[in-house]
Amino acid sequence: MPDQLLKGKVVLITGGGRGLGRTIGLGYATEGAQVVVCSRTSSEVRETVSRIRENGGEAIGIAADLSEEAESERVMDEIEAVFGRLDIVFLNAGGNSCGAREPIETVDAKAWIKTIEINLYTAFHVAKASIRLLKQSDNGKILTMGSGMGRKPNGRSSAYSASKAALWMLTQSLSIELAEYGITVNEMIPGPVKSNVPSDELFEPYLIEKGDWQNEWMKGSEDVVPMAIFLASQHEFGPSGQSFALNRRLL
Repeated sequence: MPDQLLKGKVVLITGGGRGLGRTIGLGYATEGAQVVVCSRTSSEVRETVSRIRENGGEAIGIAADLSEEAESERVMDEIEAVFGRLDIVFLNAGGNSCGAREPIETVDAKAWIKTIEINLYTAFHVAKASIRLLKQSDNGKILTMGSGMGRKPNGRSSAYSASKAALWMLTQSLSIELAEYGITVNEMIPGPVKSNVPSDELFEPYLIEKGDWQNEWMKGSEDVVPMAIFLASQHEFGPSGQSFALNRRLL
């Protein structure tokens, strides 16, 4: 058996209750990490924790609305109480399901702003709250879940694209600010994942609209795990302020 790449590491993954977050959490646990699963929905958190434990991994779950600063602080307090440390934070929480998929002229303003809150504010609050614990790690890491839509928007993605573009800037800013503490910060862009894309009637027109999507890799969530493990297991003098993509099209 090869050595587990994340053995002894405490990892927080937001949005870990389902989809890509759940799959990455399972992958991290397989590599020996103690996984903290966080999501707003208690039942989904319990399900992910149960699956990790059934596979022989170690995990705890915390239900929280991480778009609230106080909730993010509470999560860090619970992690510190249970594990006494935190080594890796994967800012995976987010989505494009707030009803803001219309042109700017007609989009509902509240839905547009809510999309920004979910994708950007949540990442900001968790990153900010986690720094005090990551400073105590000998190899602290923050990973952000980016998107190619943050580089190339279409006619119905202004809110999501703006939030992901801003998240990329936040990633780079954090990498500069935290360099003196040995904390690295990188972005992962998974590309289209079957469990995360909208329904066919919403997604297929975009494929037609964007010719460079014709040869894109429509992957399963398990296909993203190796990259997530690669980034989480980098040396303390490894990359920071960088973006790693699993796309085939140009971003």
